[in-house]
Amino acid sequence: EVAIQRMIAAGVNMMTWVAVASEWQRDWARTEHIAELIEVMQQHGGGSGIAYMWEQQLLNTPVPDSAK
Repeated sequence: EVAIQRMIAAGVNMMTWVAVASEWQRDWARTEHIAELIEVMQQHGGGSGIAYMWEQQLLNTPVPDSAK
């Protein structure tokens, strides 16, 4: 906790791993690795993975078979 506070005081913008993964994806139109990202989010993203699945259902868009 102290180390995190020092980084914040030095101007570091703290991010979660979910934010980093989303930055790496850059653009949801880039689909070559999206199935893998979705799988990781579902398995390890907690509420973010659940939110993604909820949005897919809400928008009535199919989830790719490779991401199930």
